[in-house]
Amino acid sequence: MSHAQRYTELAALTGNRPLDCSYHAAFYLLSHDPEIYEAARKCVTADGIEFAKVKRLTKGFDETSQQIIDIAHNLFSWTSKCKVTPFDISRLGYPYMELACTACYIAAGQMEVVMEPETGNLTLDDQEYQKTQRLHERMERLYANMEITGAEENGIER
Repeated sequence: MSHAQRYTELAALTGNRPLDCSYHAAFYLLSHDPEIYEAARKCVTADGIEFAKVKRLTKGFDETSQQIIDIAHNLFSWTSKCKVTPFDISRLGYPYMELACTACYIAAGQMEVVMEPETGNLTLDDQEYQKTQRLHERMERLYANMEITGAEENGIER
């Protein structure tokens, strides 16, 4: 079973209702590894994700897997305590650091998980991120122009 198939299965367990970004971020992380997925699929219902149960079922898993689950929990439930620090994320290595960072973009609504019907592959749509990036660049140019204009009006040379 592929990452895309596992992701789709987790989403289906919620009753195929519309899901917010926090669900998508959590499912993105919980569906990557087949063993984590097997535990998580027993804990997803129409009411949500029972992370306490996921953590109990994965108690003997390696540290990286437990960190990914902790990150998924925190992205799903913002008030949950997350033991994983930015330093820990920086030491996850490939592909886990990339997965964790991508899940942050998904949770923020900056990326969207898309299933490609022709191939059945999971892809990421970063149009929202690109819009945010372009807006930021425009604002930077606007502020720079305002500083130059203000300096010229006050007779200050640049």
